[in-house]
Amino acid sequence: MKVDKIHHFSDKGNSCIINTPRPPRHWYNYLWSEQGYCTQVSQIGHGRSYYINSKADMCMINNQDAKYLYLRDDDANVYWNIGEGPLNEEVEDFSCEHNIGYSILQSQKNGVHASWKLLVPHEGYNEVWVVKVRNNTDKVKNISVFSTVSFELEGFNYPRYYEMYRSCETFFDERLNGIYCQSKHPFTPHNRYNSYIACSETVHAFDGNLGEFLGDLGSYTRLDAMPAPLFQRPDVVVKGRDCTNSLTTLVNLGGVLQNKLVLAAGEEKELYYVLGVSESLEEAVQTMEQYSNRDRIEQALLETKEHQKCKYAGLHIVTPHEKLNVLMNEWVKKQIDFCIVGKKGVRDNLQIAVALLNYRQERAKEEIIECLRHQFKAGHAVLTWYPYDATRYSDQPFWIIWAVCELIKETGDYSLLDMEIEYQDEGSATMLEHVKAAVNRLIEDKGKHGLVRIFFADWNDALNITTDPDAESVMLSQQFCYALKELSALIRRLGDTGYAGYLDEQYHILRNAINEMAWDGSWYMRALSKEENIGSKDSKGSTIYINAQSWAVLADIPDEEKLPKVLDSMDSMEHDFGFPINMPPYTEYSPHVGRMAGMLPGLFENGGVYCHATGFKIMADCKAGRGVEALRTLLKIIPDSEANPSTQSGAEPYVFTNCYSIHPKYYGKSYQSWTTGTSAWGLMSLLEGIMGIKRDYDGLRIDPCFPADWEEAQVFREFRGTRYDITIRNPSRLSEGQPEIQVDGSLINGNLLPLFQDDRTHSVEVVLKPKPSNTKVVI
Repeated sequence: MKVDKIHHFSDKGNSCIINTPRPPRHWYNYLWSEQGYCTQVSQIGHGRSYYINSKADMCMINNQDAKYLYLRDDDANVYWNIGEGPLNEEVEDFSCEHNIGYSILQSQKNGVHASWKLLVPHEGYNEVWVVKVRNNTDKVKNISVFSTVSFELEGFNYPRYYEMYRSCETFFDERLNGIYCQSKHPFTPHNRYNSYIACSETVHAFDGNLGEFLGDLGSYTRLDAMPAPLFQRPDVVVKGRDCTNSLTTLVNLGGVLQNKLVLAAGEEKELYYVLGVSESLEEAVQTMEQYSNRDRIEQALLETKEHQKCKYAGLHIVTPHEKLNVLMNEWVKKQIDFCIVGKKGVRDNLQIAVALLNYRQERAKEEIIECLRHQFKAGHAVLTWYPYDATRYSDQPFWIIWAVCELIKETGDYSLLDMEIEYQDEGSATMLEHVKAAVNRLIEDKGKHGLVRIFFADWNDALNITTDPDAESVMLSQQFCYALKELSALIRRLGDTGYAGYLDEQYHILRNAINEMAWDGSWYMRALSKEENIGSKDSKGSTIYINAQSWAVLADIPDEEKLPKVLDSMDSMEHDFGFPINMPPYTEYSPHVGRMAGMLPGLFENGGVYCHATGFKIMADCKAGRGVEALRTLLKIIPDSEANPSTQSGAEPYVFTNCYSIHPKYYGKSYQSWTTGTSAWGLMSLLEGIMGIKRDYDGLRIDPCFPADWEEAQVFREFRGTRYDITIRNPSRLSEGQPEIQVDGSLINGNLLPLFQDDRTHSVEVVLKPKPSNTKVVI
């Protein structure tokens, strides 16, 4: 692949090599275990480490993301970090490799080469650091290595004045060969609110009190009078001192281990560190012993790599775009997987879980069930369960219906609908009853125009119509139409034609109401309220919203006359970086619109390019048979795009971001990556939309929406105990083609693949043929 001065990919795309410690902003990797231990690693090695269990009880190990490695040439009193920060001392030959399974930083300073590998074994509650230091001179070198971490152990609710620091103290333990921070907090939700940092080699000195390590000026005082440590110029490091063997309670909790190395000319030594949480000191000692030698660490890395390979092996995509292949085949699958760890919200996690169904079905099923546990008996759900937030958003019932339908399509297991699942507030019900409660909630939430009310917000958190509690959401009403069609198809397969007919009736009632009340002549409005309709040509501020157009197409709302106008209206919103949520941006705050109008024009939801919403638009393009537009739009929002490279956006070049700013003072820049639903919709828009590999109740369907310049693409997809090796060919370079399919050399009727369920691989050849002249795209 092309190599530039900032980054390039290697190891078949599994590694991103960053060639500078100073990219536009910190570029992170995330590594985690199946038990919920997670570490964030920047290109300089710092980042937060935490443990969150299956009940979303958080233990944030370190504050201020403090996790640093300092080196010092003791003879010359030359000190540095491998990644230059936080000391800001320049190094030579720097590189950071962010891999799917680990991160490695390396550089050279004053004739000393050092590397720092960080990994999280796929089983356990800890991370492992492998530090190598090599003397590249012809003289003996005396080197001090300082491994440093702060201890916070916060992240859960407790009574007032029971802050964690009042219950913690640090110890140095000889058996552990490290610092142990013990908590005796009486209200911890689990027993893993103890943390430690330990080393395989003899510790020369230590500090459990960061104040002693950092020095008198190494902190600032917060409003609560607590010292906050500053790690830029630790006294011990820069003044050539040794750690003081200090311990503490209450303030400046942390762990610093000083190791002294004597390196002959050309000699290299390795040190192994473990940072983690434990239920007891004894467990910490056992974990350190487990990772105190190279063989065990290499074994853990191999096991973790194999585990990740198995996790993501059920899906592989090859397209004519190499950047798409690198992005989608490991990094985005990892990003989606991580969102389950990093997010705890019903709406968010259901979208993530549906994307995860494409390659990690059991984990996706677990997450969908977990989300249903946070639904109230009345049919709505919490916004997030960590941190707990029950603010009344209107859209969670839609995502519940949609996700359960997709789960049954993927598994073919209708017995799941009879599974008993508890509610957030009281009692329990079957999965199907949870879905019906969601349907009832949305029907009962209709307003005076027959559309579903928006309450605090729908999918767009920032659209808060505070001046009208009865305001109605056009987008959610369209989504509900989509859900009614999906659920009706499922219910008919269960044999309940009466309820299916009721759902069909509700669909037509709601669709008619949307077309009657929300159509603005060329596009659909975004919301209806007594003050004014939002997203209308007559609206103050923004006159059009993208989501009301994309979901109209997805839910079959427009008729043949309206559809071209809707598509034209979407096209009119195009920007180099994607599609803004609304146009033009609001220039003045309005309580009638809420938070989005309180942001500067072009930032976030106020006219920014919200990539998640652009993902909806790509799926609408595919529904309308617009493969060229779909691919062009997807290529706009992928990381490090041609129009908005990572050097401008600041976003990591290997994962999707949430949005791009079009404000001139923040132009093109990204805000948040990793934990964004853009990852889910980015993958689905390529696999299910453009490639057309779609789960269905009766099996796997092939319905591509190829761009005309794609001649061939491949997909490997596991589905219900069968492995399908699918090649799609477009010899006539059609923008709309009809698939002709052979399975294992035999032509099949239609586009539904046979269900073998034989744990074997079957070859699928798809050739796109011209559609009959009288064939129209049905919307």
